[in-house]
Amino acid sequence: MVHYRIPNLLTHVHAYIKPDMNPNYSILQAEYEAWIDQSNFFRTDAQKKTWKEADLALLSCRFFPKSSLEHLRICMDYVMISFILEQLTDQPATTAEAHKWVDVYKQAFKQTLRATEEPALIIKEFVDRLLYAVKDPHFVQNNIFLADSMLKEAADRATHAELDLEAYMRTRRGTIGMIQVFYIGRLICISDLSPEVQMHPDIIKLDGLSRDLVLLGNDLYSYKREYLECGAYHNYITIALRDPIAGLHTNDRQGAIDYTCQKFCETLADFEHTKKALSSFGENEDAKVAKYVAVLMDIIIGNIQWSILCGRYGHTGNAKTIEAQNWGVEVVFDL
Repeated sequence: MVHYRIPNLLTHVHAYIKPDMNPNYSILQAEYEAWIDQSNFFRTDAQKKTWKEADLALLSCRFFPKSSLEHLRICMDYVMISFILEQLTDQPATTAEAHKWVDVYKQAFKQTLRATEEPALIIKEFVDRLLYAVKDPHFVQNNIFLADSMLKEAADRATHAELDLEAYMRTRRGTIGMIQVFYIGRLICISDLSPEVQMHPDIIKLDGLSRDLVLLGNDLYSYKREYLECGAYHNYITIALRDPIAGLHTNDRQGAIDYTCQKFCETLADFEHTKKALSSFGENEDAKVAKYVAVLMDIIIGNIQWSILCGRYGHTGNAKTIEAQNWGVEVVFDL
């Protein structure tokens, strides 16, 4: 066994004040676990255990600590449907099986799906609710991109494609599915942010940097679980070990973890620089943009907190205090 460590990423955002846990968490978690217990999607107790360990109610509440229960349910519909697609397309699914469920997912968002059996019916139910709540064509387009990216990941896995970091990031930016969360954040927190501001290059860049911060954090904290399940092929740490640009020895796993942390810090610095250099859109819109930037930070930091606290990645032993839960902790694990 070798000890590995992930530095406390939240020390780099020490000036940010994270709100307390959303008070609706216990209600949302009860609804989530009831759905797991009653749903026809699961065939085994092990599958139910996997979902309960993921605690997507905790993820939604960490993303949006001030949102109402009604708005949290919109987020829950999205994170649950994207997790369903991940489960259906991940190993041991073949590329053909992944293609089948990607098509179902895309048809649901295009509203052309004629579902007659599970789990297609479940997918349609979730997507219909989402499309009723989030009336934005870009939301649909990004979900189609998510599905296509998951299919690309499945194909790369099947062919043992030798990806470099640039090629990996092109696909991973789709599979992380975070742009959709940002759309939901605008819907529930700043619904009147003008379309012109939303599509401004500065805001699009902030969205992209926020997405990259989430995916780098996710790859760091999920690596242990993925490695132990022989599923770390599509992970930034794995790719860094073999991409010459990282300058690492192929066995230097701690070096690859540190390299990924370094990329997180560089991306965060770019985020802060972009935030400070934002164009002015007028006093009224600038106030909304400031609120949106705070929402992005809630999501970035909420993802890290969830990754440490949920049972999915096996780091819960590192978060024994309220201070660690709120402000992060250095994560140590053995492989």
